[in-house]
Amino acid sequence: MIAYERFKLALSSVEGAQWRAFEVLATVFMADQYPSLRPMASASGDGGLDAQLWQPDDDVAVALQFSVRKDWETKIVETCKRLRSTHKDVKILVFASNQEIGPAANKLKKTVRSEFGVYLDVRDREWFLSNRNHGAASTAEAEEFAAKIVDPLLGDVSSMGRQAQALDDLEAKAAFVYLGLQWEDDTREKGLTKLCMEAMVRAVLRDTTSEQRMPRQQIHEQIKKLLPAQDRNSRAAQVDGALKRLSKVHIRHWTKVDEFCLTWAERIRLHERLAEMDALDVILRSELRTVVLRVASEDGVELVQGMTDEAVERARGALERVLLQRGEAFAEAVVNERGANLRFDEVEALVYADLATNVPRVVVEPRLVVAALLHVMSEPSEEVRRYLRSLADTYTLFAFMRETPDVQSAVVKIFSEGDIWLDTTVVLPLMAEDLLDESHRAHSAMLMAAREAGLNLFVTDGVLEELASHVHRSRGYFHSQEHGSPYGRTPFLLACFRLSGRPGADFEAWLETFCGKSRPEDDIADYLSDCFGIRVQNLAEFADLGDPVLRAQISEIWHEARDERDRRAIAAGGVALDAGTRSRLVAHDVENYLGTQMRRESKRERRSAFGFKTWWLTLDGAAFRVARILDDKMEGKPLPSPAISPDFMLHYLAIGPVRARLSRKTEEALPLMLNMSVLDAVPQDLLDLSDALRKELAGLPAHVVRRKIRDTLDEARLLLGAAARSGETGLTEEIKSRLLEEARSR
Repeated sequence: MIAYERFKLALSSVEGAQWRAFEVLATVFMADQYPSLRPMASASGDGGLDAQLWQPDDDVAVALQFSVRKDWETKIVETCKRLRSTHKDVKILVFASNQEIGPAANKLKKTVRSEFGVYLDVRDREWFLSNRNHGAASTAEAEEFAAKIVDPLLGDVSSMGRQAQALDDLEAKAAFVYLGLQWEDDTREKGLTKLCMEAMVRAVLRDTTSEQRMPRQQIHEQIKKLLPAQDRNSRAAQVDGALKRLSKVHIRHWTKVDEFCLTWAERIRLHERLAEMDALDVILRSELRTVVLRVASEDGVELVQGMTDEAVERARGALERVLLQRGEAFAEAVVNERGANLRFDEVEALVYADLATNVPRVVVEPRLVVAALLHVMSEPSEEVRRYLRSLADTYTLFAFMRETPDVQSAVVKIFSEGDIWLDTTVVLPLMAEDLLDESHRAHSAMLMAAREAGLNLFVTDGVLEELASHVHRSRGYFHSQEHGSPYGRTPFLLACFRLSGRPGADFEAWLETFCGKSRPEDDIADYLSDCFGIRVQNLAEFADLGDPVLRAQISEIWHEARDERDRRAIAAGGVALDAGTRSRLVAHDVENYLGTQMRRESKRERRSAFGFKTWWLTLDGAAFRVARILDDKMEGKPLPSPAISPDFMLHYLAIGPVRARLSRKTEEALPLMLNMSVLDAVPQDLLDLSDALRKELAGLPAHVVRRKIRDTLDEARLLLGAAARSGETGLTEEIKSRLLEEARSR
C-alpha cells in the first residue's frame, strides 16, 4: 500500500524532464484496466499517441496520450490535430495527466467532440490517486515512482529546512519535525517527557541505516547540542530510556557494538509524513496567496513582479514565529510560575519588525502580509486549521523542552480539575456567535472543550445582570435608531447583528434567543445552562471573607480602570457611565476577583501559580493588572491573581493535564488565538453602510438583500483594519471577520 499524500506529492512534483517516469507509471495503471493496451512511444516519434488498445485490424479506435505539461488544454488540442493527420480513425482519446483537472475539462470535451469528432476521456491526478492501490502492479509502480520522484526531495536537507521556519538550526528543525510526528501519533496518555525525548532520539537518528549506524555516545552528544541547558545526568538517563523503548518498534540496536539506526519502516513513515506536511503547506500558501491578491485588489495595490510571492513567504514565516512566541510565553509562564496572563506582541508589530530587520528581496506592502496572516489564524480552512493546531502544539512542546528537562513535571503543576467563573467579556461572544455557523464559533469551541475536559463553568448573578442590561440596552438603542435618535456607541450585540446581513426587523426576535422581557436574567441563566453547561453560582460570600483594606484597594483599582474607559469612550464620541451603574459594575468585578481568591483560601487549594482549582476567565485587561498594582501599594506579597486569559486556556487544553480527556477531533477544532479584546470598536462607517444599503433595498426578497449587503461588506472589508481595533466598545476582530464570512456565504 502506498500512502495517499506521498503519491500525491510525487505526482505534483514531476518536472518536464521526468516525463518518461510518468509515462511508465501511466502505462502500468492503464494496463491494469485495459489488458489489450500496447505502448507506442518511441524515440523516433509516436504520431500523437503513447499507447493504443489492440484490435484485429490496423485501425486505431482508442488512443492514449500521457503528459506532464501544465498547459494540458493546449496539449490535448495539439494531440487531436496530430491524430487527425496520423491516425484518422481514432474515436476516443484517453488523456492521462499528473495535473489536477477535474470538471475544468468539461468545456474542452465538447470542443474536441465537435471539431475533431473525438471523445475525450481525462484521467487526471485524482484518478491516479484513487487507483494507486487498485492492483499489485499499480501499487508496485506507484511505490517505485514515488521513490524515484519524491523520496530524494524528502530525504534532501532542503526538505527538512522547509519545516519549522521559526527555527534557524537544521538539527532543531529536524527535532521539531519529529516532535510533531510523535505528538500526532502517540496516545495522549503517554508522559510528555518520554514523548519529547523519543522524538529527539528519532530526529538524531534520521539519516541512519543498517550500513550507517550511530553509536550511543554520539547520540548523547547530538542531543546535548539540542538541549544544552538540561542536567547532564538527567538528560543521559532520559536518552537511554528512550533508546530502550524505541528499540522495540522504531529503531534497531546492535547490542555488541552498542549502535543504533532507524528501521526501514520508520524511514518510509518519515517520508510519508513529510509528504503530508508539504501537501498541507501547499494548501496553506494557497490560502495566503488568495488573501494577498484579494486585499491588493480591494486596496488598489499594484503588485509588481515578485511582490505576491514575497508577501506569501513573509506571512508564512511570520505565522510560525507567532506560534513559537506563544509557545515560549506559555512554557516560560508555567515553568517559572509567573501567572496565567499571556501577553503577546500584536501580529502587525511582528510583521513590521520582521520587514525592518530582514529587508525583503522585493518591496512588499506590510498590510498585505498582515491581512494574510490574520486571515489564516482567525478563519482558516478545516485542513489548514488542523495543520496549524499541530504546529502550535509542537512549538509549545519544543519551548518546554528548552525550558526544562522534565516536561511532564512542569505541566502537572497546572490544575487538572477546575471551577472556572466567566466574566461578561467571555460570555457576550458566545451569544454573538449564535449568528455564525457552528464551525466558526471559536469562543464556543473553547468552552465546550473545557466542559469535555471536566472543568466546571460558572457565572455570578452580577454577570447575569450585566448581560440582561446589555440586551436591554441593545433593544433600546435599536428602537432609538429606528426613530433616528441613537445616543452613544452601538452596543455589542446590535453591532454583531447589523454586520451579519440579517433584516433589521428580525433583531428583537433574535434577542428572544437569549431572554424575554419579563425575567431576562432567569432566561439567560437557562440559555447558558442548556447550551453550554454554564451554571449560576455567586462568590459574594467568599468576597466578604476578604480583608476590608484589601477589598478597598481592589475596588479603587477597578474604579480607576472604569475612569480610564469613560475617558476613552468620551474621546471616541460615546458617553460616560452614571455613578450608580459604575458602582454596580465595580462591585461585580470585585466579587469575581476577590471572591475567587478567597474561595481558594477557604477551601485550602494548592498555593502555586497554577495549582489552584478556582479561576476567573476574562478578556478584561484590567483584571491582569490588579496583582501588580497591589504589589506596589500594599505591604507583603499579594495573593496570586485568579485571572486567566483565553489564550492560556487554549494552551492548557491542548498541552495540560486534561489533554487526555479531549478527543482528537475536539483538540483539532480548538481555535489558534483568542487574545483579541472583546471591547474593540466596530467602525461606524461600516455599520452605516450596512444600514443604508438595507433601507435602499427595502421591498426586495430577503435573500437578495442579504446578497447585496454581503457584496458591499466584502468591498468595504478593509474598513476593519488596524484603525477599527482602537476603542473600548464593540466587537472582537475575530467575530467581525467571522460575521463577514457568514455574510458572504448567505
